[in-house]
Amino acid sequence: QNDGITRDLVGKQNSCIAKVMSRDNGLHGNPLMREILKRFGITNASCKAHGNRNPFNVVRATFKALMTHESLEDIALKRGKRILSLDRAMRMQV
Repeated sequence: QNDGITRDLVGKQNSCIAKVMSRDNGLHGNPLMREILKRFGITNASCKAHGNRNPFNVVRATFKALMTHESLEDIALKRGKRILSLDRAMRMQV
């Protein structure tokens, strides 16, 4: 647990769009993005790079996507809910 992301993330740098999607079947996708996510400790995600796949643009777009990530605690605090009810909703995919 706590080895994935809570929702799908998107980052854009020039014409490169990096998508990091939450999955439960390991780390799949672009090799450069996989290595970045592995270094951050994320082991359950799927990643895709669209557009220009210049390594510099892919890295910057991946970091921009990761900067938009919010933990379950942050989401619960914004909504004024308890973390247990949000965790149950994530499991039930509501």
